[in-house]
This record gives sequence, C-alpha cells and structure tokens, in this order.
Amino acid sequence: MNAKGSLRGLCGMLLVSLSACAFDYRASVLPVVDEVVVQAVPDAQAGFDHPVRLSEQDLTRILKKVRVQFTTHWLQRLLTGPIQPVPLLNELSLAKVVPLLTAAIGKAGAQERLVFYVAIRRGNDRRDVTTGSLFVKDRMLTIVLGNYQNRVDIIPGLPAYDRRHPEMAVAPQHFTLVFDLPEYVVAQDRGLVAQVFGADPPALRLDYTRFLRSALFVP
Repeated sequence: MNAKGSLRGLCGMLLVSLSACAFDYRASVLPVVDEVVVQAVPDAQAGFDHPVRLSEQDLTRILKKVRVQFTTHWLQRLLTGPIQPVPLLNELSLAKVVPLLTAAIGKAGAQERLVFYVAIRRGNDRRDVTTGSLFVKDRMLTIVLGNYQNRVDIIPGLPAYDRRHPEMAVAPQHFTLVFDLPEYVVAQDRGLVAQVFGADPPALRLDYTRFLRSALFVP
C-alpha cells in the first residue's frame, strides 16, 4: 500500500472512532426525588447564641405558626381580592425537617447558622424547592426565606444549582413572612440580616421563648 492509501485508511479509522464516541455520549440527569437537607454554614462575622436546646415539639409549634404572604399589585388585589397567607411547610415536610434542625442547632457553634433545603418532586423533570435559614441571636429566633416552592427545571448536563446554593433565589418571588400571633414578632434588625446575607431577604424575628412559655398557646 502506498503512502496515500495509508493516509486514507488512517483518516477513515479516525472518523469511525469519532463517530462511535459521538453516539456513546449521553447527558445524564439525576432522578427528581423528594429531599430534605439541613446544614450548618460558617459565618465568621456573626456571634449567634448557638448551640440552642430546642425540642422537636417546640420547634414544630413555632414553624406551624409561620406563614408566607405573597405581595401583589393593587390591580390584582382589586380583581382577585387579597391573597391569604400559606403555611411555610406542610405537615409532611415539617416531620422531616424539624428533627434535623433541632439536632443541628443543638450542635451549632456561635459562628454557624442553619440552612434548610426542602425539595418536593413535581414530575420527572422538575421539583419545587423551599429554602432558607435560621439562627438565634440576642435570644431572638430569626427565620430567613430564600425560596418558597420555587420551581426548578431539571436540565440535562447542568448541575443542581438549587442544591449548591440553597440560600439563593432560583427565580424572583415577592413575599413576606408573617406569624399567626403577631404579638411575638420583634422588629427586624435589618442591618444584621443584611450583614449575614449580603442582601435583604424576607425574614421574621421572633421572641420564641416568650411564645413557648405563653399560657395562651393554642396547638
């Protein structure tokens, strides 16, 4: 075989090899599943009151009273009426996340806040995520919400950014946090929230010990 024929043969082998590689490539997607994660995140600038001893029953009582109030334009309110606040977490999600939160806050250091991530499957290619954080400072419990049942589409080949950055909103949402018993809500230290998060996300600050001691508590 001459040099020209050898070159043609080599090129043909390379093309076949490249074609095989191209057909073998598949973009993999992790299955969409319900998932609950709690983790301690270091925060060197803040001095929290951690660790804090909270029973699962007490934290459940607190979180059951926390609601998400979506804000609307005046025209929408005129057409549809006021939108009622909705629970931060449903019963099933509470049952999963509360044990993790109480265990984590009982071990957290003074420079660690707790971040939670709750994902609910909505099909084979999407999930709704609720994410946020909480910490205790000056004997007040602060709850910060980054996402509320925010839709995440699963795209082949892209990393799960909502899991990597749970405190970041995956899409714009407009809401505030409210408490069923407003007498236990303390004026926000917006400077502290901005210092901790570098932004001003929706947050709720509670006198949680007074709430738990209150004889007026109704389960």
